[in-house]
Amino acid sequence: MKSRMFAKGLSALVLAAAAPLAFAQDIPSQTWRWAHFAPPAWGSAQAELLYAKEIEEKSGGKIKFQFFWSGSLFSFGELFGAAKKNAVNIASIVPTYHPSDWPMIGLSNSLPMVWDDAPTAMKVQEYLFKNNDAVKRELKKNELTPILLHGLPPYRLQCTTPIRTLADLKGKRIRTFGDWPPYIMEKLGAVPVNIPLGQIYEGLQKGTLDCGYNPIENAGFLKLSEVAKFWSDIDFGAIAAYSSFMNTSRYEKLPQNVKKIMDDAAIVATKFEINNFDKLEQQGIEAAKKAGVTIVKFEDQAKLKAMFPDMLQVWEEAMCKKGMCDDAKSVVADVRKATAAAKK
Repeated sequence: MKSRMFAKGLSALVLAAAAPLAFAQDIPSQTWRWAHFAPPAWGSAQAELLYAKEIEEKSGGKIKFQFFWSGSLFSFGELFGAAKKNAVNIASIVPTYHPSDWPMIGLSNSLPMVWDDAPTAMKVQEYLFKNNDAVKRELKKNELTPILLHGLPPYRLQCTTPIRTLADLKGKRIRTFGDWPPYIMEKLGAVPVNIPLGQIYEGLQKGTLDCGYNPIENAGFLKLSEVAKFWSDIDFGAIAAYSSFMNTSRYEKLPQNVKKIMDDAAIVATKFEINNFDKLEQQGIEAAKKAGVTIVKFEDQAKLKAMFPDMLQVWEEAMCKKGMCDDAKSVVADVRKATAAAKK
């Protein structure tokens, strides 16, 4: 698969910015519908808006976009099927929310305690999409092509009571998703509650949740400072997050000049997203403090890391028990390889 991420240097960025109409010849006027599960306030969503803007400009206004945010076109659970059936031009999907359909890809957008930062996780996911045969088969089976990848900085906790030590986690009802955040919480003695992003606020407000499990930025746009006044700086690691997909048949029918515009737009949008992770987290912390939130120092971070020394091995063993051992071993090997390369 042709790489659409992590540009090939400054020369590519210069080319993307030059002569926008040069790639736009013979492109008919069209509007692409983009279905999303989240609101536009998210930093990753802002990168998608920039991606769309770049395509509009480089196509000379021939390609326009209509976004449908927060499940307004297809519900949270319908997005994957809608994209697979080619009902939209682009859909932003969280593969780990569909573990039976995305067992391999789900690793990079859900497994805690693996990556220290989002850019590394994004590079690993891109490597898997581009190079791993098991992941390529999964994409082919689901009839989807990734056009833009995203990342999320370390997950932390936003709670109604202070979380300072491992003992404070015992019995706490914590919002989770997929298979692996619940695994972590159960090992810590907490009670995982798998619910969609949009239900965290209400859960904390009504008392059915004690904590949200989110990066700081997510907690900010979800307005969790209104219902959770104690934000722990506990660090569960970063992930690669959701991806923006296009139906593969639809993508393959696009003319080369349009694919070129998309590739160049992805370079710009990805650079924007990576450059904003730290800034958005700091802005989220400052905004939370102004809203009356107390940032709570987690005192047992070293103990937490010691409890989960190799989550990749844990994931591999779990996949082997499900009869997917060869694929899982290949994915873990590539994750280790790509992670080491990203750190150099």
